[in-house]
Amino acid sequence: MRRVCSGLGSWSLLCLLLSACDDEGKRGEVLDSSQDWDGEVQAVDPECSSVRLTQYWSTIWGWCEFPSDRSFLPSFAREGITLAIAEPWNTSSYGGEPGEACGECWEISTSFATQVVMVHDLCPIEGNPLCAGSQFHFDLTPEAAAVLQGGSNDAAVARRVPCPVSGSVYAAIHDWNQWGYLRLSFMNHRIPIRAAEVRAEPDGEWLSLERSGGAWQLPQGPGHDQGEGIRFRLQSAQGQVLTGERVIAYQVVTPGQQNVQTVDLGLQFDDLGEPVSGECRFVPDGDVYTDGWGGMEGVEWTPLLWDGASLEEQSSGCQAGSRCLRVELEQWSGFHLYLRQAFPTESFSTLRFWARGDTAGTTLSVSASHEGERCEEQTVTLGEEWAQVSIDLSATCAGRSLLTSVTVQNTSPAATLYLDEMTFLNP
Repeated sequence: MRRVCSGLGSWSLLCLLLSACDDEGKRGEVLDSSQDWDGEVQAVDPECSSVRLTQYWSTIWGWCEFPSDRSFLPSFAREGITLAIAEPWNTSSYGGEPGEACGECWEISTSFATQVVMVHDLCPIEGNPLCAGSQFHFDLTPEAAAVLQGGSNDAAVARRVPCPVSGSVYAAIHDWNQWGYLRLSFMNHRIPIRAAEVRAEPDGEWLSLERSGGAWQLPQGPGHDQGEGIRFRLQSAQGQVLTGERVIAYQVVTPGQQNVQTVDLGLQFDDLGEPVSGECRFVPDGDVYTDGWGGMEGVEWTPLLWDGASLEEQSSGCQAGSRCLRVELEQWSGFHLYLRQAFPTESFSTLRFWARGDTAGTTLSVSASHEGERCEEQTVTLGEEWAQVSIDLSATCAGRSLLTSVTVQNTSPAATLYLDEMTFLNP
């Protein structure tokens, strides 16, 4: 079962977004990426890493093949606050086999909210370039996107957390025949599952289950005439091995979502890792242009030009670094330098950049703005030498809660100007 761009249901809105599209996180270990694709996989630090967010249409069933509406799951999962993880990180934050990410929990933070979200689905590489590994990526359900106020190709940060579950690990049994074939998925586990075994009770041998997509199967299991039922033994991705206290009585389950049986296995993992502490805080990328457009791939700052404006990058005569912007503006023409993801005004204290004109006396009106609505405009007069410009956002944007852009308008006759090192600075 793989999501493709040819349908709705649980298929990704990312497919639609891509038709219109051509960090401040820590860097650490590269998660296992032994998948079948070309390209580099971005390193991810599970303690705090930058992540890109999109949104897709979802149901209570996903690639991980467990129903998210069961009463024993955490309330946020029952409310649909789940995600599809990009395929390169389907091995979980512990680097196991593909599928180990199913049921893992991540704490995601945007400028507006922090929320624990459970992995319930897969965003495959095929048909989804944003999920191919160049940027750590989550595809959110509408419910998760609403809570986080992000999911329209937005930036965030995330760190893994033990799932805040109560009670036992459960098995969702999809197919179980009297001759011993068994197919199931696990759910409500605190830590991702690395390995699973079953045996016939009271004295059968332990048999290893094999992964089958987001689920597990046992092609040759105990027949229903072997003892009183089966018992499970699971290993967490942290290495803890537990044997279930419950014997699961034999039953025939025929394939079909309406027939799935969820059973309590009588075991639950401990979190053997270091307790989650400190803060994984999201800070918007304030580097509008510094040797290139700031922002993560797919969420970059972008020039939006008005009539009578042209803009290009150049590699000579810059104030700093190797590249800067050359802009030609007719009188009253201008542009916005735009970040599609709005950020709170208080995220930054100052807008700072370097500028010069081809001739002295070029005057500009410059302001931070939100979707075209400008903060108090500042008049900047340019000379032929580079000069630094600083704008106090607390003074000029008082009363405005959100920003998305820097707006520049030429108030002098037609002019050529140069811009470099444009940055929003933190308080």
